[in-house]
Amino acid sequence: MDKVPLIEMAEMNNHILVSDNFQDVLTITDIDANSSAEMDRCDGYSDPIRLNLLLQVLVFRGEAKVSLDYVHYTITPNTFFTVMPARIFQVAGVSKDFKAKLLAMDKAFLEGINTEKRSPSMSNYMQMRANPCIVFRPEEAEHVKISLELLQAKIKLRTHSFHKEVMQNAFVGFLLELANLLAGKTENLTRGTLTRKEEIMNQFLGLLHKHVREHHVVTFYAGKLFITPQYLSLILKELTGKSANKWIDEALIIEAKVLLKTPLATVQQVADILNFSDQSTFGKFFRKHIGMSPREYRKS
Repeated sequence: MDKVPLIEMAEMNNHILVSDNFQDVLTITDIDANSSAEMDRCDGYSDPIRLNLLLQVLVFRGEAKVSLDYVHYTITPNTFFTVMPARIFQVAGVSKDFKAKLLAMDKAFLEGINTEKRSPSMSNYMQMRANPCIVFRPEEAEHVKISLELLQAKIKLRTHSFHKEVMQNAFVGFLLELANLLAGKTENLTRGTLTRKEEIMNQFLGLLHKHVREHHVVTFYAGKLFITPQYLSLILKELTGKSANKWIDEALIIEAKVLLKTPLATVQQVADILNFSDQSTFGKFFRKHIGMSPREYRKS
């Protein structure tokens, strides 16, 4: 059985009807929920996905409720929201008046941009990684919009002999424009370079994504990180407000929901895949967190 599905750039582009697209590796499009039937049906958390690409959204109007690595956000006008590659993403709800501009970039193209680690653009990239949800003042948001439109204009230079290099440099320029805006917000943002505790949290999330189906106890993850279970929980509680057990339970529920959407898998098979001792134990765990049995959830 597949885990949380990994969405590639090509699949993402297949769902975007109108966009400016550079070689299927960089796409900029306008989102208008009022003209999208797909948005109208979004009234609960969508199936979780893992994006093998960079996704950035600048909101103009309305609001959307989203989840990134099991952390919930409400994005409203002038919000700049970033989803880094390999992070688990869900959409819960989108208002009918929601409008935004979306940038999507293939992971391989992103990695091909040779930005020095100490450059302002790389520092800004690290800031966005640590602060996925940034709220700008209206005039700052307008500046980001103009910068996106300039990047969008570069896509149209299709006859340029060095179009790829132009696009790479244009994106670095876009990052520098963002860095300039973020320079005045340092007091409100997490530092781009991670602290030791933040590194431990990131490593824990990586382990959680990889092993949660087989391992449900804090001691396993703490052992992999060479720290005590108590210290791991302390770090997570301090940084996120949630204990290690809470993180594990929420990740396990996400995996259970994904598997229960698979019509060929029985509830017993889902319990086995998730390494529960028996179907009854899985059922009690699921009901405790969701308020209904696995079978009821499947029918709903």
